Amino acid sequence: MFEAIIQGCSPHQRLILQALAKEPTGKILSSSYMQRHTLGSVGGVQYSVRQLSDMDLIERGEGKGPWHIVDPVFAMWIKRQAESRV
Repeated sequence: MFEAIIQGCSPHQRLILQALAKEPTGKILSSSYMQRHTLGSVGGVQYSVRQLSDMDLIERGEGKGPWHIVDPVFAMWIKRQAESRV
């Protein structure tokens, strides 16, 4: 099931999912976070975050809480997949 979800995401959306699986953040558009996870431009991140949010894959915590992957099991799966490729 998770593989099907990932296949439906763009390469950039996959990068954001990997970044959030490793490090949920309240400042996804900060230059240090984007550089640390090689996420590219602010506009690209904004677009992908909006798409992933619309797909209910990521959400922001209450108030101005951190962005995170909605399903914690999916987050663990993504993290393991990324680690096994390194």
